[in-house]
Amino acid sequence: MVFLIGMIPMVIFVAYFLYSRNKYKNGSLTGAFFFEDDSLVLNTGIPYPIPLSDIESVELKYSPWELEHKFSYSMAIKVTKKDGKTKTVYYKGYRTAKLALPSDMKAALEEKNVRCVINDK
Repeated sequence: MVFLIGMIPMVIFVAYFLYSRNKYKNGSLTGAFFFEDDSLVLNTGIPYPIPLSDIESVELKYSPWELEHKFSYSMAIKVTKKDGKTKTVYYKGYRTAKLALPSDMKAALEEKNVRCVINDK
């Protein structure tokens, strides 16, 4: 009985996690982020939406060697808002995603009129 009471917070967290993942219809196999409802949604465990109108710039930081020589690569995505606040997430990229490469991500952001900086050091 005590075990079941101790599991209640975990069940609530898992339910919230599943609810937040299923809330977005474009989230499947999209890569580091996707666009929905005029927002850039960072595709983390629990998706993090940022309205496009609030974004100053997005920085994509990755290792070109890792991108060229491996099937997967690590990337840091830093979103700077117009009010000066930042949100940084880390992403493990795979070439199977819709926005698989940093160049694809930059093109998608620029198409939405969001300034993107690629930092490949």
